Amino acid sequence: MRGLKGITVLTVCGIMLFGMLAMVQPTQAATTLRFAHSESTTNIRHDAVLYFAERLEKLTNGDLKVEVYPSGQMGTHTQCQEMVATGALDFYPTTAGLVSVFDENRTQELIELPYLFDNYAQAYAFMDSDFVSKLYEPLQAKGIRYLATWDNGFRHMTNSKRPIVTVKDMKGLKVRVVKSEMSINIISALGANAVPMAYSELYTALGSGVVDGQENPFMNIYASKFFEVQKYMSTTKHQYSTLPLIFSEQRWQSLNEGQRTAIKQVALETAAFMRKKVLANEGNQRAAMEKAGMQINDVPDLAPFREAVQQVYTWARGKWGADKVDEVLKKVEAVRKQYPQEGSYIGMEAK
Repeated sequence: MRGLKGITVLTVCGIMLFGMLAMVQPTQAATTLRFAHSESTTNIRHDAVLYFAERLEKLTNGDLKVEVYPSGQMGTHTQCQEMVATGALDFYPTTAGLVSVFDENRTQELIELPYLFDNYAQAYAFMDSDFVSKLYEPLQAKGIRYLATWDNGFRHMTNSKRPIVTVKDMKGLKVRVVKSEMSINIISALGANAVPMAYSELYTALGSGVVDGQENPFMNIYASKFFEVQKYMSTTKHQYSTLPLIFSEQRWQSLNEGQRTAIKQVALETAAFMRKKVLANEGNQRAAMEKAGMQINDVPDLAPFREAVQQVYTWARGKWGADKVDEVLKKVEAVRKQYPQEGSYIGMEAK
């Protein structure tokens, strides 16, 4: 009995010791994801990325963490997209035109046709549609998964020569554009000389006169301090600039269903978060740039600008077919009717 009692005591002690050891064993390590973007830390885009990182970690109870690399630290748009495709980078916000290089048909460019939307609500609702999501599906075969479209704003013109009041004022200006056939054709149709150039080179090129101007949304012009090297800004609103958030398909396949759901949810929530900040800050950004000396004018009549870019639609119909272009326009017309007023749609907000 004594021997049996000793064995019992040892057994109980052993179980207790095992339990204590189990309690102090480290839990499964968190998965760290890398998120790069091209803008400075003063840009709303950086605020959105930080929000995304914090929200994703909270929603997954620390299971997923995000390292942020701003200001082009990981390379150019082209380099970062390639890194996402190969699995060397997890997240990157790009444009439909730039990421379309991974699809031989490049149909994603169709959602960046000029003057598609009257207001932000229409653009947001369209970009959140299943129609747009399906346009990005061919990229999965090339290693890229589309998550959501964040906000890059309506694009406007800046230059160092003169205010843009009529289409004639565009004639002869050397204007930097992103390396997208759609962007090149839009600026060319308006009468300027389109100069494709990496964003990282733009500030210096503007300051040295390599190019006369550029076109970007308010938040990018403000955050990159283009008002220091550009005298004039004109609200041409010639294109809604997409900001699709892409994710490594290789990494996606390595994650469990709960992690995937969380990433998708937070991507959509961050879209709404960023859109709110864009809408709330454009007025302040304009005032700050005017105070710094930039002359900003509203274009009084956009109808001639809309007429000038009709040749872009003719080009698009020749490239993709009239049926493809008309399908996009039909979907856009539906959201134009549904959301005639600004602020009537923002997206999926966090609960």
